[in-house]
Amino acid sequence: MKTVDMRQLLSAEWGADDHAFVTTQFGASIAFKATGVKEVQFQFSDINDQTSFVIQINGEPWREILVSEQRLIFQIAANIAYVRIMLRDSSASSLTLWQNPVVLTTMAIDDGQVTPVIRKESFVTFVGDSITAGESMAEDGNHPELSYPQLVADCLGRPLNRIAYGGTGLTPNAPFQEPTAIEALWQVAENIERPRVLTDLVIVNYGTNDFNYGATAESFAFGLRIYLLELIKRFHSAKIVLILPFNGAFQSVYQNEVKRFNNFSMMLTNDWPISKDRVHPLSSEHKQIAEHILRGL
Repeated sequence: MKTVDMRQLLSAEWGADDHAFVTTQFGASIAFKATGVKEVQFQFSDINDQTSFVIQINGEPWREILVSEQRLIFQIAANIAYVRIMLRDSSASSLTLWQNPVVLTTMAIDDGQVTPVIRKESFVTFVGDSITAGESMAEDGNHPELSYPQLVADCLGRPLNRIAYGGTGLTPNAPFQEPTAIEALWQVAENIERPRVLTDLVIVNYGTNDFNYGATAESFAFGLRIYLLELIKRFHSAKIVLILPFNGAFQSVYQNEVKRFNNFSMMLTNDWPISKDRVHPLSSEHKQIAEHILRGL
């Protein structure tokens, strides 16, 4: 087996730390073109066995593969193959990942070569909570590969930059405060800087957890105002679209706060057929969300 330099193969959700790569993000991915490669191995550090990834080869349906003895191993049948691997970790939560980051140390192939998939388009960035992360989309758990951010990015033909952690929000009412919404913008894991990417479109969906856990309109307005300033600081040259929470929460707050700035536009969701009976939309609803976003852009 020969070692591969992974730096140009990793998505924007991976940060660097002492000769290893670190992520805490569902949907963090690795993409490459493989020529003459029959087997690929990834080596991790301190990762739980049965941690799940999904893989797609030459556009075929995604399939699950599991970590075993700190390694992820799979075979490639085609002589030329376009490969995407994505962290799914079907039974974990965002807080679990933040507290126990995935650390990738090496990539090796048996023969041939791998090359990065060069994409000249700028990134589309999605920011939010567990819905944006693709958590709990089906009975078998998380599916970031089928979530609306991935569907929109694929349809636009752009690479995806996802910043999304379950249980988070813009007020202290949100059940998870690790990471905070602002911390997540700048760090991919604790004390590990989030890579900067060229992005001209940022789509934000926050407020569900704040509303569900009792935040007042006044509290949310204060948190939103601070967060909008942080978004401008991070993505000052991008178009930033704020999606109203799918449960309709804080609509007047969003409309009032957006008037204070010239950097934002709003996308209402009142007429989107998303079930109000569950926090996390189903896979079929993620597809509908993606279609609405694409029409609204």
